[in-house]
Amino acid sequence: MSLLALTAFAAAATASVPVHSVALDHRGGTYKVDYRAAVETRARTIGMSAGTRPSTQRCIMTATVSVDRIIADGGHELHARVPGEKTFTRNLPGDCRGRAEQLTALVEDRQPAIGAHLAAAAASDRQHALAAIDAAHNLASN
Repeated sequence: MSLLALTAFAAAATASVPVHSVALDHRGGTYKVDYRAAVETRARTIGMSAGTRPSTQRCIMTATVSVDRIIADGGHELHARVPGEKTFTRNLPGDCRGRAEQLTALVEDRQPAIGAHLAAAAASDRQHALAAIDAAHNLASN
């Protein structure tokens, strides 16, 4: 599959990426923390298709969801990738060419699970977000 086709798949799949937002009160201020899904998609054809024999080709579609944390205090932002990924797959018969709609549908069908993954990442990341705020304050004060 060509790089151009993979780029088109990725662009189509990230059109409606969910965001989970929380407000953190720390050090006398309120910080807006957004957790955004970074979705990377791939499609890979496995198997073979010999002219006179039945095809064994399968299209394996994969969407890997990572979580990016953005802490904002009005004028400044801190960006970081939260550890942990979630992977969703779909197997379809045949070649992967011309399957951009199915790859987009894979991401759209998994929106509730992606939202739940963002909420879980936000809940487990609270202490790390507070530590990042403290580190930024300490760096700014030096």
